[in-house]
Amino acid sequence: MSVKSSIGWCSMTLNPIKGKCKGGCWYCYTFPMYKMGRLSEPIRLELSAFDKLPKSPRKIFLCSTHELFGGWIPKDWRDKIFKRMKDFPQHTFQILTKMPENIDRPMPDNVHLGVTVTRGKDLWRVNDLYDSSAKIKFISLEPLLSDIEVSTKYAAFEKIDWVIIGRLTGYGKKYDPDISWIKDIIQLCADLGVKVFLKENLKSIWGDKLIQEFPDAKV
Repeated sequence: MSVKSSIGWCSMTLNPIKGKCKGGCWYCYTFPMYKMGRLSEPIRLELSAFDKLPKSPRKIFLCSTHELFGGWIPKDWRDKIFKRMKDFPQHTFQILTKMPENIDRPMPDNVHLGVTVTRGKDLWRVNDLYDSSAKIKFISLEPLLSDIEVSTKYAAFEKIDWVIIGRLTGYGKKYDPDISWIKDIIQLCADLGVKVFLKENLKSIWGDKLIQEFPDAKV
């Protein structure tokens, strides 16, 4: 079943893979759902999730609660998911992965492919993203957990189409990013002509300060 999204950079989410993701990322926004039993095992494929998609074009975050390219996902499940996506050429499917090394196929034209980067050591994922055939590539810096020192990582952003920046919610202010980290990223993207999307959750730290300073960044 598809649901309306409060994520901001997509219109809705779609989760044809059900059950508890085995990725084990402690900061994943689905983690509280596991603790409350809202996402339970076993992992299973439910292609019926596609049946209620609207006819008019949408930007759809595919597998928002799972890792589509996880090593535990059978290849034939991905085959079936990608086959179903072809039935909806009017939609843009946005896929975000932490395991781009497992990408096993070319991306359809209506797929935006991204990787999650939470700190500098995650930037290796961008190289695998570059190797993909996706026409639109993006980086999700959410949650941004440390300074990624963009001055020394210039090349990692050169061929990216857009960047998402956000904070970790649900843990108070313990993991809030420093504003200087974000300013450096926004400035680098501006220099490279890369679009930036600032998550709504950053407003709880700085209000509209970043938007006022960088009016071209969307939120």
